[in-house]
Amino acid sequence: MKRSIVRILPALAVAAVYVAPVSADFDSRTYFVPAISYVGADRDRALPGAEMEEGGMGLQLGLGKALNQRWNLEFSLVGDILERVSGDDRFEQVGLLFDGLFFFSRSPGFAPYAVIGAGALNTEYAGNGRNTNPMANVGLGFMRQVSQGGTRLRLDARYRIDQDGESIPQHDQFEEWLVNLGLAIPFGAPAREPEPAPEPAPEPVAEPAPAPAPAPAPVVADSDADGVPDDKDACAGTAVGAKVDPRGCELDSDGDGVVDSKDACAGTALGTKVDVRGCEIPEVITLHGVNFVTGSDRLLPESRAILDGVAETLLKHPEIVVEVAGYTDSTGSRAFNERLSYQRARTVRSYLITKGVAPDNLTAKGYGPANPVASNSTAEGRAQNRRVELRILSR
Repeated sequence: MKRSIVRILPALAVAAVYVAPVSADFDSRTYFVPAISYVGADRDRALPGAEMEEGGMGLQLGLGKALNQRWNLEFSLVGDILERVSGDDRFEQVGLLFDGLFFFSRSPGFAPYAVIGAGALNTEYAGNGRNTNPMANVGLGFMRQVSQGGTRLRLDARYRIDQDGESIPQHDQFEEWLVNLGLAIPFGAPAREPEPAPEPAPEPVAEPAPAPAPAPAPVVADSDADGVPDDKDACAGTAVGAKVDPRGCELDSDGDGVVDSKDACAGTALGTKVDVRGCEIPEVITLHGVNFVTGSDRLLPESRAILDGVAETLLKHPEIVVEVAGYTDSTGSRAFNERLSYQRARTVRSYLITKGVAPDNLTAKGYGPANPVASNSTAEGRAQNRRVELRILSR
């Protein structure tokens, strides 16, 4: 059963390299690892005539960091006590351990990994002094996110080799199993999700030639300097430089209810429903720039200005009924993504209601990773797939 560290580590390292992981985004923050351990002790530690207890208990305190999409590096201080059944003899061990964690998936709901590491154990046995020896461990485990801030529950099982050739005569190493249960608690605030690439700006539209303004009568006041005297100006206080009609009101050349100075889509067909920018309202509106904290339904501050414009458009057309549809990328479990996409859609609906939009005109639904608009194999594509849409149900 005994094998040397020199023989077992290269084989495990080669096996890990040839396993292809699932590509996904990762949390690059440094994290703190508190954990407890159950140690299944090697029965060869017992002296003749004695037997080992079923196992011992240990503690682990460490720091870790994700290096890339595949690997995490961890440094840990470990300690455990292995009891004997005869007398008060016991092993007390303290050690330092460097581990590499190889992730097969970075899903928040279930992130399985393999672990391989090496270090040193300082062992004291029943007053026989202390000795320090190399040790190594390999194993399998998983992490699961348990809070919106990124804290993860972790559980793994490891096979440990302790090259202790001094504590027990005629034994040059011990082989033991450990089960570790703990947390990975990140430091600092979570990173923001990357925003989708902005859409290209529309081609500029030539403005209609200004209508000649009548010369103001020299004896009549024109407070807003629009060329229409105050006693004939139906729209007092027009912005300086704005083009006005003979009544002193700003021009709305296409009759869509948005004056030319604020109309981003000139020449809209008569009777077309338009938004506050004067552009036709499509059947599906993607809310570019509406973003959330990673793994959460909490809106980022810059999203509110965009939603204020959406609310203004819906208040202008109270007959329009819309579905707020939330989407995610394919990273993580489908159940987690469908729940998160619904929570984000519900947050947008609630915000619009606070701005005066009728609740009966809004529904919220989460579609998770369905209907992707880009490839989920790149970070940019996943950013485009994480979106909120307004789907017109009736107008």
